[in-house]
Amino acid sequence: MSLIRYQVTILKQGGCDEIVVVTGHRSEDIQAELFDMEVSFVENADYQSGRVSSVKKGIKSANADTNSFVLLAVDQPRTSDIINSLIDSHAAIDPIVTSPRFNSKGGHPVVFSSLIKSEILAITEETEGLRSVFDKYRDQMNEVHFEDPIVKLDLNTYEDYESARVTYGT
Repeated sequence: MSLIRYQVTILKQGGCDEIVVVTGHRSEDIQAELFDMEVSFVENADYQSGRVSSVKKGIKSANADTNSFVLLAVDQPRTSDIINSLIDSHAAIDPIVTSPRFNSKGGHPVVFSSLIKSEILAITEETEGLRSVFDKYRDQMNEVHFEDPIVKLDLNTYEDYESARVTYGT
């Protein structure tokens, strides 16, 4: 199973009602890979400018009545239990930001309330993207603690990917 297909499957199993896949590089290949899955696609022609442009495209493309956004990059695989725990905790408390934690350090995905949609849409690479929003609401953040370091996993290199396969399986 491809990493993108895994992520979409896990997000669905974890309780995400809507999944917006933001594509850039190899957009047609990604859409072909997910042809039979219930997702919407938005292409970010400006993907090379940084992550901020993709975040904004995804937020703008989500249903207007969405009450929160689970932001997860394809290179940050998680389990459905982690996604479900974050969504349930966010829904129960209704904070501005929910963050998974491992050993007091933040991980992914982060869940943002739609109440700050306009602030998210105003982020720029120059203002450190989502970090500026995250930092603004840090004192109101809902922290969900996990015993599994997978909430910190980020597959930035092929070596990271291979190491994760050994640690977590397929």
